[in-house]
Amino acid sequence: MSLKRKTFDGFIWNFLDTFLLNGFSFLALILIARWIGPEEFGLIGMIAIFIAIGNSLIDGGLSSSLIRTKNVDNVDFSTIFFINILISVFLYILIYFLAPFIAIFFNQLVLVQIIRVYCLVFIISGFSSVQLAIFNKEMKFKLIMLINIPSKIIGICIGIYMGYNGYGIWSIVCMFISTQILSTILLWLTSKWKPSLCFSKNKLKKHYRFGYKLLLSSLLDRIFHNMYNVIIGKFFSIATLGLFERAKKFTEYPSSTLTSVISKVTYPMLVILRDDSEKIAIIYRKLLRLTFFITAPLLLGLAAIAEPMFKLVLGESWVGAIPFFQILCLSAMFYPIHSFNLNILKVYGRSDWFLKLELIKKVITVLGLFVGFQFGIFGIVWSSVFISLIALFINSTYSSRLINYNSQQQLLDIIPILLISIITFILIYTIVFYMKNNNNISQVLISLFVGFLFYLGINYSFRKNPIHDLIKLIKNRKL
Repeated sequence: MSLKRKTFDGFIWNFLDTFLLNGFSFLALILIARWIGPEEFGLIGMIAIFIAIGNSLIDGGLSSSLIRTKNVDNVDFSTIFFINILISVFLYILIYFLAPFIAIFFNQLVLVQIIRVYCLVFIISGFSSVQLAIFNKEMKFKLIMLINIPSKIIGICIGIYMGYNGYGIWSIVCMFISTQILSTILLWLTSKWKPSLCFSKNKLKKHYRFGYKLLLSSLLDRIFHNMYNVIIGKFFSIATLGLFERAKKFTEYPSSTLTSVISKVTYPMLVILRDDSEKIAIIYRKLLRLTFFITAPLLLGLAAIAEPMFKLVLGESWVGAIPFFQILCLSAMFYPIHSFNLNILKVYGRSDWFLKLELIKKVITVLGLFVGFQFGIFGIVWSSVFISLIALFINSTYSSRLINYNSQQQLLDIIPILLISIITFILIYTIVFYMKNNNNISQVLISLFVGFLFYLGINYSFRKNPIHDLIKLIKNRKL
């Protein structure tokens, strides 16, 4: 199968896996939210930082090194496998003993057991990260989806059953843990590779030089990304944190999910093409435009219908999350551009730049949070928008040193899309405003339908527009 065909098929299977299966998890959490309320989700917000650490371990830098390295063998895989286990166990033991201090910090003693149980996913994911890296390297995204189907469905059923029967936050914890356990078991059963009792210091050094910087960068990014939860959980009410946490998840799902699909599929493809920087720049430009073409109007459209949508989906008890959601949509729509710029650094093996950028951006994050904190909860939320814009400029500046596609060119490519998306937002918001006496369902459906037709119609009228690239991609299965 050609690289283009494998990449297109990878998009399809990864899309089905990430959007549909993660979408089911997302819907399950919405259903559970109607039963347990903002306070319980405030506890979830407090442990979000540990969930992020677990996700970083699953997508760790050493696994990225295995995908990136051309010639790897069983010794490479086994070496990274045992190192991943060691790191996972060490971090779990560390957090196990830190749990009481974390609970005291938030003044929520129930967090001790929640953290100790949930963080078992560190060790569980450590047992399957290499198998997952191998499947990603070989672009076997269909197989990954088939593994995730039973894992997610069973996990979701467990979560919904427990949520309905009054288990509160434990329904969410058990949903995630059971999903990861089943996924790990199925990865072991389907993977031809099994670890051997071998270990190479030279192999470890090779992957360590590239991977540890990515892992540290990922940990830094996700820890600081969840610093908002830490600060809000410490200085504001648990209900406020619950409202913020749900608003953030509502904005993250469309942007980060789509970006994850594209990044996972294109990373191994770009690694193969990395010697042709001009071709990578062309592909990268199309990917960036296509993704922003989808995420910008989607998030601004959701911001426009936020009030009827939250009332319809979560109920009246969650209306306090609406202003948080609308603000966070402004920063979330730029997430794909952040991710693609950083992906270029990984493709060319510049994990040193990757780590350097993360350190710079974390300093900016701390300063932004400090300034925002002076203006209360909304100052904190708005700070995420300004931090995102500054980080966007920094990321694109460094990636442009590797490919012929600089910050100015990226900005010129997204401005037309952004302007049309803003006009679409105004149209949808106006429709919702004049339909406020109608029921929530009609407000959401009619305004989105009109906005969708308007956005597609305006974009189709321009010849050099991402919509034509999208049509070409669907018809010809190539970028």
